[in-house]
Amino acid sequence: TEDYKILADAYTAPLGQSLTHSLSNGWLTTAKTHKKLGVDFTIGLVYPRVPDAAKKIDIEGLGLTSLTSDKPTASSIFGPSQPTDFTYKLTTPEGPSVDQKVTMPGGIEDDLISNSFITPYAQLGVGLFFDTDLIVRYVPNIENSGVEFSMYGFGLKHNLMQYFGPLDKLPLNVSALASYSKLSSSYELSSANPDQKVTYDVGALLTQLTASIDLPIVSVMAGFGYSKGTANMDMLGNYTVGLVNNTNISLNDPISIEQTYTGTHGVVGIRFSFFVLKTFVQYTIQEYNTVNFGVSFSFR
Repeated sequence: TEDYKILADAYTAPLGQSLTHSLSNGWLTTAKTHKKLGVDFTIGLVYPRVPDAAKKIDIEGLGLTSLTSDKPTASSIFGPSQPTDFTYKLTTPEGPSVDQKVTMPGGIEDDLISNSFITPYAQLGVGLFFDTDLIVRYVPNIENSGVEFSMYGFGLKHNLMQYFGPLDKLPLNVSALASYSKLSSSYELSSANPDQKVTYDVGALLTQLTASIDLPIVSVMAGFGYSKGTANMDMLGNYTVGLVNNTNISLNDPISIEQTYTGTHGVVGIRFSFFVLKTFVQYTIQEYNTVNFGVSFSFR
């Protein structure tokens, strides 16, 4: 069971990192805040590029104690589709050791666009008091073919230029942003056994300092921030893992792991304004370099 957990952790780790970067992107396209009760509605796509090193797992470096494989590497969730076989000896007090085989699935590289888990988002920003915007993201629970997905998030953006006297008359804006978002999902492994499923939740905390030059038609921005993501995966249900002396050997809720990711990032972007319609594109430099683009409708 411990080796199963190690493999599951290594297999899914790139997914947690990718989703952390997705949840931490797109919160703002300018450092400028709304006037009181001004609003914007934004729709965007986040494209985190998965590095080649994250597509494979170094089996020897995992420190497995029971499972062995004749291959030096295996696919992570973003790797090639070829599965990897592992063998182990199953021993019980009632009988001798019996060789067993377990197959680790291949990755989903062939099923992805540009080998990335591209994530859409929609959010609403509202101007409050003291040059502060409240930003909200929400996706209700969606269920299809055994998959459930939901997401929510909220953030605060505060304009710092108000504290620098007459400098706030310049087209330069500087703001501080803090946000938290959470994505929850589950996947039904067997329609015949609905208790067999995997749940995967990711929470992401973001803090970022951003500066922008905002002209009537074009705005350019740059920022520096820190993000922390926590992913929790649970494999629920009862599973038969071997047969000894005509007796099934089973595991119940065999895997529960928690993964944490932290890192800093730099972001640059440009936004074009056509009356209330805005279009933007941003590039974030981090472990998984990320492109974010979309449109927004902004008033006041």
